[in-house]
Amino acid sequence: MSEYHMDINGSIQLGDYSSIYDYMYIVNKNDNLTISIENDETQNVNIVCKMLENSDFVVDLYERQNDGKYYI
Repeated sequence: MSEYHMDINGSIQLGDYSSIYDYMYIVNKNDNLTISIENDETQNVNIVCKMLENSDFVVDLYERQNDGKYYI
């Protein structure tokens, strides 16, 4: 089992979603992926969660932490 991490700093732009999808397809069934999103709106966090769910990921959303980041 592999561990993957994606750190997103700043606002997510429309073109960034394609890169997120590309990264998601690297992850295999038994791997873990953690995405941290800094300084972003809740709406974009929800979109990323839906993208993961629609790609059959099991999503655990952690609310904004003390460091100001959302962790998925």
